[in-house]
Amino acid sequence: MTKPVIGSTGFIPRDPRANAPMRRQLTRSEIDRNFSPLGLAIKQAMITSVQAIEHRFDLLPIPVRYRASGAIDAWTSVRRLAGSDGAEFSAALADPRGGVMDLRRDLDDLVTRCLGDPPHDESEREFSDIYTRSAISQAFWLRRGALYEPTAALHRLLEVSDIASDVPLSQLRLPAPAICIVPEPVLRDRRDGFKAVMVFEHCAPSGWDEHARWLTFCVWPHEDLPQPLLDVKTLSLYAGVDSGSVEQVFTHLCERYGLEGEALAFWQRVLDYVVKVLLYLSLDVAPVIHERPYSTAPRKPAALGKRKRLEQAVARESLYDRYVVGPAALPEQSEPSSSEGSDREVRAHWRRGHFRMQAHGPASAQRKLIFVMPVLVRADRLGVDAAT
Repeated sequence: MTKPVIGSTGFIPRDPRANAPMRRQLTRSEIDRNFSPLGLAIKQAMITSVQAIEHRFDLLPIPVRYRASGAIDAWTSVRRLAGSDGAEFSAALADPRGGVMDLRRDLDDLVTRCLGDPPHDESEREFSDIYTRSAISQAFWLRRGALYEPTAALHRLLEVSDIASDVPLSQLRLPAPAICIVPEPVLRDRRDGFKAVMVFEHCAPSGWDEHARWLTFCVWPHEDLPQPLLDVKTLSLYAGVDSGSVEQVFTHLCERYGLEGEALAFWQRVLDYVVKVLLYLSLDVAPVIHERPYSTAPRKPAALGKRKRLEQAVARESLYDRYVVGPAALPEQSEPSSSEGSDREVRAHWRRGHFRMQAHGPASAQRKLIFVMPVLVRADRLGVDAAT
């Protein structure tokens, strides 16, 4: 026999042991709260948030999963029914100046004010993870987040490119207050890879300089599990004009966050990739294609039955707009050797691409970011070098 446990995401079996502790009976006021429209809305929001990790949504980007499962609409209903508390939380979610690190706690506080403390036998960690993932996804959509998918060619290009030591972190400019970068499958499916990275640009945390510029990175690592947990890791970096170079930020990661070993290697790998994508996006010549299947999908279909309309609505929520970044293919480039005519022959090799700051303007006093493409040096010697 099972019974519903208020605040849980389903049914929990009774403990059949003879000496099992008795569950505390809910008081009348707790019953009224939990079975009120607001209480039932919270339960529905929790259920749809858990459903977002199901395998039927595996092919969708992380924020789209929460919309397709119904979690975004469900939490919207919760905030609407929660009155002034819900309006306050909605404002925090939508404010592009506000950080995202405290949103999980704010969502936890909202649910507690609405329903009271959860039963003692519920897993606090499980609730915390659900709140974290849900709050980040709500903030992404309320801040008009945009999805960016680098091409396979751009992935290969960035993989063989470097960032010069003079490129400042302040060069990173988000094209929207929140973006989600979805890497190529070759990176998503690696055991040390990641499914998606959301980046939020905002002012300083509470109590700090309100004009300071920060970037918060929310990463969903690859999980080789039968039922992925969609765990999320977060990290914030100061990106003001005096933030220093990208290289210095990487160097200080270990000291600032106490990272070492696998954790440090993971964040260095994530930030190296994301920073390169953001630097590439800031270039004037970066090719970007805006695809809009969700925005252009029909909202008022022809006369259909209720079931057909529901199916069509569900299918529409699985569509999403995106920006495809990068070239479709990489051009073959070669460079003549400067040592031609001398006794020493240079072997054929690739010269890595790199981002660097270029002097320009009157007296070369200004600096702008440029990207130098990788080039194949001495392509004419490929056959000779292969033979030797």
